[in-house]
Amino acid sequence: MAQVSRVEIIANQAVEADLFDRMEALQCGQMYTKMFPVFGKGKSGSRHGDHIWPEENILLLFYCSPEERDRIITAAKQVKQMYPDEGIKIFSFDVEMTEI
Repeated sequence: MAQVSRVEIIANQAVEADLFDRMEALQCGQMYTKMFPVFGKGKSGSRHGDHIWPEENILLLFYCSPEERDRIITAAKQVKQMYPDEGIKIFSFDVEMTEI
């Protein structure tokens, strides 16, 4: 079993291209799973994709080395600095991965 990091980014769809641009510049985040649309409510408000709360979120999942995790987090922080009012949340933790 290998020790890897799991990184989850929940962000407003509007910042998706900038997230991927920053990750490309930092040479990270090239292997991922994307879920869209993602709905919910957090500190940045509600996202339901309807006429009342029209915005939608994305969820990006990464399984990577701790070094790559740090670069992904840096990329997300850089995008948050560009768009301080947009919802961008990041969660990371170490997991054991078993390939089958």
